[in-house]
Amino acid sequence: MTSILFRTPLMMACTRRNLDVILELLNHGADPVLQNKDGWNSFHIACREGDPAIIHHLLLARPEVWKTKSKTGRTPLHTAGIEANYFFPQNFPDLTPLMMACTRRNLDVILELLNHGADPVLQNKDGWNSFHIACREGDPAIIHHLLLARPEVWKTKSKTGRTPLHTAAMHGCEDAVKILLQSCSYEPDGKDSCGVTPFMDAIRNGHIAIAKLLLEDHQASPSAVDILGVQPLHQASVTAQEEALSFLVHNLGIDINSRATKLELTALHYAAKEGHTSTIKTLLALGTDLHARDTKGRSALHMACIGQHVDAVRMLLQLGLTDTEDNTSKTARQYAKPHIKEVFES
Repeated sequence: MTSILFRTPLMMACTRRNLDVILELLNHGADPVLQNKDGWNSFHIACREGDPAIIHHLLLARPEVWKTKSKTGRTPLHTAGIEANYFFPQNFPDLTPLMMACTRRNLDVILELLNHGADPVLQNKDGWNSFHIACREGDPAIIHHLLLARPEVWKTKSKTGRTPLHTAAMHGCEDAVKILLQSCSYEPDGKDSCGVTPFMDAIRNGHIAIAKLLLEDHQASPSAVDILGVQPLHQASVTAQEEALSFLVHNLGIDINSRATKLELTALHYAAKEGHTSTIKTLLALGTDLHARDTKGRSALHMACIGQHVDAVRMLLQLGLTDTEDNTSKTARQYAKPHIKEVFES
């Protein structure tokens, strides 16, 4: 007998989280694989309600029950109230149940899925597997169990060449990085398709402790460059990571006036282009050349005007940087919109 909502008695019991009734129904042959008109089965509902004991008993009754999808392609763990679309807005339906459990950091469900044959090596359309997600979330126990289940799971790259080590470093998951450095054999300064290393990810996101780990335990290079020729110093200027800038210069001896790309841009050029006034002050305190020009003859003032950042323009003028022509005979003012040009006249 089904309800007027096209649910079986087992589905109704899962909705109410009534384990005693669920066990009684299973003992009398209730089938958790049966679907309603929308393609949902009892396991979808159990995962939505989130009771580990109920999920466990449904898997014991029908180990293959998790392999179902609704008519809209949603798996049981898509129904579990996981806000994975925050991180994966385009490929949310493309995540496996194990990936979804890793997103929610639900170790009990992860262990159940692994015990019933879920494969952490499977990738979504962007090349992410469950281990990428676990390293982003940073739970050491989950990372440990995934490595136990498939020791080679760490040997993965996304379609943009990013490893789980890149992911952990970017998101500041220090414990995850420690495990990866101890248990996996990532090459020092492994680069993604843009030439970014895990050390760069750590620095440009302000994760100094992780940057130190990568230097000390992984022999990372603090002066490696991406495919454009940009160093961590310049990347930290773009993202306004002032503590990272001080660390690179004071602790690692990086030249504050290092040049990047064929244009020979300095960190000050990058900070001015982004309008980071506080970072400009930090760079000057670290000894940057206020008057540095790139191969097109542009100063930091030109870059601030190109970025249309009125506060940065005002600061650079107050610091004594004068408006001069670049190699195309254009002054910084000529790149600026009217409201910024007024700053030159005040």
